[in-house]
Amino acid sequence: MTEYQHCQFISDEPLSDGQLTEIRALTTRARLTRHSFVNTYGWGDFKGGPEELVSSHYDGHLYFANWNTRRVILRWPATDLSLNTARAYCFADSAVSWESGASVLITLESDPEDGAKDFNALFDEQTGRTDSSERWLPSISGARPLVADGDLRLLYLAWLLSLHNGELDDTDLEPPVPPGLADLPEPLADLATFLRIDPDVIAAAAEHSPPPPSRPSITDCEAWIHSLNTAERDRVLAELLHAPGDRALTDLRRRFLEAQPVRGAAHEPRTVGELRALVPARTAREELASHRKEQERRGAEDRRVAVLQHDPEAAWRRVDDLLAIRGTRHYPEVVQLLGDLGVLADREGTSGVFAQRYSRFISVHRTKKALLRDLETQDRLRPAR
Repeated sequence: MTEYQHCQFISDEPLSDGQLTEIRALTTRARLTRHSFVNTYGWGDFKGGPEELVSSHYDGHLYFANWNTRRVILRWPATDLSLNTARAYCFADSAVSWESGASVLITLESDPEDGAKDFNALFDEQTGRTDSSERWLPSISGARPLVADGDLRLLYLAWLLSLHNGELDDTDLEPPVPPGLADLPEPLADLATFLRIDPDVIAAAAEHSPPPPSRPSITDCEAWIHSLNTAERDRVLAELLHAPGDRALTDLRRRFLEAQPVRGAAHEPRTVGELRALVPARTAREELASHRKEQERRGAEDRRVAVLQHDPEAAWRRVDDLLAIRGTRHYPEVVQLLGDLGVLADREGTSGVFAQRYSRFISVHRTKKALLRDLETQDRLRPAR
């Protein structure tokens, strides 16, 4: 493949006949509906301007090419996201925010020099799903309602994209860290993956991110409603009845959430240099913790094998007794016992004998599919097998 470009747009509201005619005038090849536009190019380019089309026709755009470029453009009504808020996070080359009419838009772009090897990852099953490349934009666009509700994790990820791409100085201060950065919902996780934001950078930044706030109770809702004067409550109800779609409800929910007290301890903003230094430090801590966990696992295994060494046949009998009990709740102990017997055989030089006995065991219990799956997962590296 010498050239490949994927161009996609998505719209919340259906495009009018006139808008469809305008889009079709730009291309006759695109797969076009009132809510979406999808096209791929093996030669040539899309004639339209993505920024202009998202400003006037669509709510989201996604683009990628096999020479590394990946781009996302998203739009919100200015009532959902102010330009000042967007610019607090999106102000560098990789993350740009601007205003168009009554809308605020951001463009996020990833174009590393060393990213050629990851092009096929946009099509494969790395996420555990078999969807085509067209799944990325609908998923990522699912983060727009989160921002409308006051969730700023998307914007903070945009800022991390600029940091990851080396566009910020070490002395620059980070913007406010939103809650829940350590537990990204699927739209935000897909955004981070698509834009190739280093997960170690996200994990380091999340050390100052409090857990997401709990869902407000009905009592909290009632208290806020009672805090409004009569005229304001009447106006809110009228807007809920009059406004089409969920716009009035979204605005009301955002007002309510903004009025709630901030919970959790606030942290002093870190510098870009401090965040960058956290990544190797965090990696070192995780490697040390992993090493200690592996040592503990091996120590526990050594103690169990030492016990088995005195009477390995007792362990085989224990396996038979556990499997005679109805149900699968004893399978973890069975897997552990068989693994320990394999380790013992390897240490005593009797791996061949164990392999034959284990093979007979598998044949006898071949109908226990759940047990076989557990053995394959937990014991697949045992040399005695």
